[in-house]
Amino acid sequence: MVRFKSRYILFTVHYPVLTDIDKICPSDDNASDYATRFQVRKAPSLSDRNILPGGKEGNLGKEMRMLLQRRPAPDGVTLNAVNTAFRDALNRNFGDLGAGLVRASVSLKYFSPATSTGIIRVSRDHYRMVWAALTFLNEIGGVKVMVTVDHVSGTMRKCEKVAISKNIKVVRELSGDL
Repeated sequence: MVRFKSRYILFTVHYPVLTDIDKICPSDDNASDYATRFQVRKAPSLSDRNILPGGKEGNLGKEMRMLLQRRPAPDGVTLNAVNTAFRDALNRNFGDLGAGLVRASVSLKYFSPATSTGIIRVSRDHYRMVWAALTFLNEIGGVKVMVTVDHVSGTMRKCEKVAISKNIKVVRELSGDL
């Protein structure tokens, strides 16, 4: 049995929609039209919009939340910005020792601004530390983000296949074909 010496971590960067919600949420006069278009659980008034479960976007339907979070990367989120923010998160969360252990074996292999998806290569011994650092990452290049790890694999090809199938599934969900 062959044991791979490294792991490939597929991650997705999501962009919280808190600044966009105020543009989308209605005023009280057209709340019923809004409720039918975006499948809102209840038509929010201006006073309770901030205290609904799930924050400001808690009153939006699942499809609308997914559409707003899965969008192309803003201008500040580039390959170099992701790499810098990731290394800073490693240092901040695990100190000099943790960052030193991982730094020699970690490399950002791929990041697509169009899909906000990336692949990181790391040694097999330290992939859990990298996973945790990605999860704790909350800002890239001045842009608030949420990072989720979608898949961990021994080969980059398998990560690429999972990324393609995940993107196809998201496109189908957003277009209503599923």
